[in-house]
Amino acid sequence: MSQRLSAIFAEHGVPGAQVIYADDNSEKEFNYGLANATTGDPVTSLTTFEAASLTKVVGTYVILQLVDEGVLDLDTPLSEYFEYPRIAGNPTAAKITARMALTHTSGMEGWAAAPSGPDLDTTPVSTIFEPGTQWSYSGEGFYYLQKTVESLTGTPFTELAKKRVFDRFGMTSSNLAYNPDFAAVSAVGHAADGTPKALRILTNPNIAFTLRTTATDYSNFLRGALLEGEGLTPATRDMMFTAAGSADHGGSDQESIDHIKWGLGIGLQNNELGNAIWHWGDNGSFKAFFIAYPETGKSVVIMTNSQNGLDTIDEIVHESSARTLSMPHDGSRKPSSRQIGFPSHLQGAQLGSAQPSAGLNQVVCRTSIASSSVV
Repeated sequence: MSQRLSAIFAEHGVPGAQVIYADDNSEKEFNYGLANATTGDPVTSLTTFEAASLTKVVGTYVILQLVDEGVLDLDTPLSEYFEYPRIAGNPTAAKITARMALTHTSGMEGWAAAPSGPDLDTTPVSTIFEPGTQWSYSGEGFYYLQKTVESLTGTPFTELAKKRVFDRFGMTSSNLAYNPDFAAVSAVGHAADGTPKALRILTNPNIAFTLRTTATDYSNFLRGALLEGEGLTPATRDMMFTAAGSADHGGSDQESIDHIKWGLGIGLQNNELGNAIWHWGDNGSFKAFFIAYPETGKSVVIMTNSQNGLDTIDEIVHESSARTLSMPHDGSRKPSSRQIGFPSHLQGAQLGSAQPSAGLNQVVCRTSIASSSVV
């Protein structure tokens, strides 16, 4: 499998990547290529990557713990907990609840300002539809939640994440804001042509996109927090996996729309293999992805340091699953028409990236595995 994964990343011009495939009995780790094409530093299991929007799932887990503890209620307007200056004078935004923010139905725009820029906390946020009536991917909704929770607890989210996530799941290589201790093992992003970028120093933690981590750390979180439900009541963990509605961004791919829904903080997929949870991450020159099947305990986590990273997801998930599930691998199988990960109706969804993103305009990854091949 290692040779095939290497060939896939090389074919798509991805300098470096990590892949973790796991089930209830075993884990397979794959490290590929270079953390920095200029220095030639190799990717190892300790190399940290920007996880981009996979950060949102970590943030969701913390917030749902606080829901279990009665700190906030999913359906109480956040404005009753916290007076957010960026929505002052906007009566529509005053209706937004935690559930709406987690399910991307808040009506908030994707980003009102560059999320890593100096103007984020002073730029007013608009609402583009009545909260709770439509689906539209919004980093602003998650940032509003972060500010609300920090106000309620009196604790910076960096500390909440460390105590409730990183320490709990042994994520020793993870941080929500730049940590100079990890500089020597930090991958840099690369443009589509392979040109390395400078190491980005993100000092303002943001639960929409600033997590730096390894595939191993993130797999520990995914399996412990989501698949096993550690730290959540069973009802709350199950609620994460319950569809709140269609993740329909106004596209025309009805088959994808029929099979892609959104739960609390995660994407949901129903196809031939069963029910899956997933999320993508897009920070421009870093791309990430995970998918897991709660019913079978199988999961894949992928981190890349390339603008081309999402182009590999279809083949990487297929290759990992085909080999580890003893699926036939004759090169002739076509992906199923039912999608995992990047259905075309989500094109244009604004991602929680460190730069305002036009979305998946050039990435429509059709990642699926026909159940007839599974033994």
